[in-house]
Amino acid sequence: MAEPDETRNSAEFRDPGPTPTLYWKSKASHSEKPLKPNSSSEHETLEDALAAATGKGRKNKNVYLVTRMASYWALFEYKGSTVCRVKLQELQIGDLPLGGDPLEPNTYLLDGKGAFVRVTQSDANGYRLESIAEPTAAPPLGPIWVDAVVPVLNRNHGRNEQWTPRFTLRPSLEELPSALAWAEQKLPKGTKIKAAGSLHSWSKTAVANHVYIAPWRMKLTKLIVDDENVYRPNIGEGSQNLVRVGSGVTIRELNRWLWQNGKSMPVLGGCDAQTLGGVLPTGTHGSVFTHGPMASLIRSIDMVLAGGKTIRIEPDGGITDLQLWHSAHPHIDLIQGDDSFYSAIINMGTMGVVASYMLEVTDSFHMREVRSIIKLDELREKLKFDGIYKFVGAPGHTPQELETIPARISDGSDGGFSGHPWSAYHLEIYINPHSDHVGVTSRHPIAMPNDSSLGFTPPGRDLIRSIHLGAKFTRPALPVWFQENFNSLLVWGIDTIMILFPKLTPWVIDRALDTLVDKEYEDRSFNVFHNGNGQNKIPALIGTIFVPVEGDKWIQAIETIQEVARTYAERNQFVTAPASVRFIKASRALLGVPKDCCSFEFTYTGRTGYAQEIMDAFDVALKERFGEGEVWYHWGQMMKDPEAKEVRARYRDYEKWRKLRDELDPGGLFLNEWQEKVLPAI
Repeated sequence: MAEPDETRNSAEFRDPGPTPTLYWKSKASHSEKPLKPNSSSEHETLEDALAAATGKGRKNKNVYLVTRMASYWALFEYKGSTVCRVKLQELQIGDLPLGGDPLEPNTYLLDGKGAFVRVTQSDANGYRLESIAEPTAAPPLGPIWVDAVVPVLNRNHGRNEQWTPRFTLRPSLEELPSALAWAEQKLPKGTKIKAAGSLHSWSKTAVANHVYIAPWRMKLTKLIVDDENVYRPNIGEGSQNLVRVGSGVTIRELNRWLWQNGKSMPVLGGCDAQTLGGVLPTGTHGSVFTHGPMASLIRSIDMVLAGGKTIRIEPDGGITDLQLWHSAHPHIDLIQGDDSFYSAIINMGTMGVVASYMLEVTDSFHMREVRSIIKLDELREKLKFDGIYKFVGAPGHTPQELETIPARISDGSDGGFSGHPWSAYHLEIYINPHSDHVGVTSRHPIAMPNDSSLGFTPPGRDLIRSIHLGAKFTRPALPVWFQENFNSLLVWGIDTIMILFPKLTPWVIDRALDTLVDKEYEDRSFNVFHNGNGQNKIPALIGTIFVPVEGDKWIQAIETIQEVARTYAERNQFVTAPASVRFIKASRALLGVPKDCCSFEFTYTGRTGYAQEIMDAFDVALKERFGEGEVWYHWGQMMKDPEAKEVRARYRDYEKWRKLRDELDPGGLFLNEWQEKVLPAI
């Protein structure tokens, strides 16, 4: 395997890209450095590529990499050191391409003095560089060319999970079926396969110790009018807002592409670094009460099963025409049924590898955000007796329609929150588990005829741009600018306070809430949904627990949370950031929350060693208050591993889900070790 320090694609989610990056770590150096690419070329044969690398004009201090591509041999030249010769055995091989065969790599390195090494693989030693004589003929290539790279140690965003897979495959959407066919044909029976996203999960749902399917090349963005002609002609009014998106596309990439095509996501979470293949099947959500989790936007799924078989899954009366589909794709099954579809939209990658989704989005829109501070008593008083339904959501109206309807702004004396709209399209609450300080955030569509000065990212990192745009078009400039540019210093400060002055933590959280106050921030919808790059880049530990909205259970949950928090505060252990409280419509997904619910998202700095213990305590206390079947968790975040009886109590259709999952993956290849534990067999 790669060296232990090769974690370059960890929290940063780095795609190695088409040009391999060659890292060199000499014995005299404490750190590795990348060699600068000098040139690249394509050749019909290995002999031609080696001749170009060893012929006239070569530079003695340069390094050359030769690797087999699907239809040619690629030669890459790198500038060596001006001080000393780069020794081939000192090169770090993590993320280097394997020339189409992960078991018998077709990748060579040579220097300007004629030394050769080859990347080799064995079950005992993983991947290594082996000195060889100059190759005289290319080794035979198997029937399937597989784009794979040397695995590296993967760390998730919160750095609480890490793993090194045996194999890292990076297929395109077109190559995905053949990659899974290769795994079935060449690897031992029972080898696990796991597709991962941006490593932005805090649970073990994406851990891949065997075969890791990287998302880097599984990109696709296409309006339905540009897709193949296989859809029913009478889909309905929403047909113009249907888009097919590859599972490897990130939320950030999708937002930009949608806006350029006059579209927007109607609901988003606060981060845009995740891929669709990671964010949708784990049940990630926003706080637009007229929408369920983001998976509720899915209308069709293209999935590749073990062995490379492709299927399309849709609900009853799905958008694809059965006859047109079978004419175009006679060997690809079209499964249309509510049980199959609602089992698949939230499945944590346990059925197969999703190639693409068809999503129903909306026309592009702008929003205004308002943030204020209130006390917990005011929150309870104004939202009791299921009052949340008066404050959140605008049923029957699209965001574009809401732009044309003047929002009713509360003055605080009419039962609403001062300065906020009645009712808000998006309402989010921030609580301090250790005090009565509460932040209120509302977001509502507004008309904005000209947005030419706005961009595809919030302006927070660029202080000059923020000042130029004015307060109306940016969040509070100085706090955001500091967070964007000095987040490491910010985390260090919080961790230091926790160690030296832990009892100051509640006060620090209150002051953090105070910095959010903003009378107005107007921008493109996806920028307003976004928390900000500075906040999202901070390595943190996050866990979310859901409780029903009905009967004011979410308000009662705050009391329970604060009781648990007081117990831990007595030990000088604290939740280290405001907890986000969001509201989500009931989901039809068999592993989704089946009731209108409220989510409590708890955030801890990455060094909070007791974070999981507090999360477990919240889970236990809430179950004791409401019952096992009334508390749920986020599959992609920190959670208390449930027992079989808890899973069945929380998800009343669990056995139906498990049966359908087993039909698609009878060998259990897409269940990693953790999922085998928390998803009981039937």
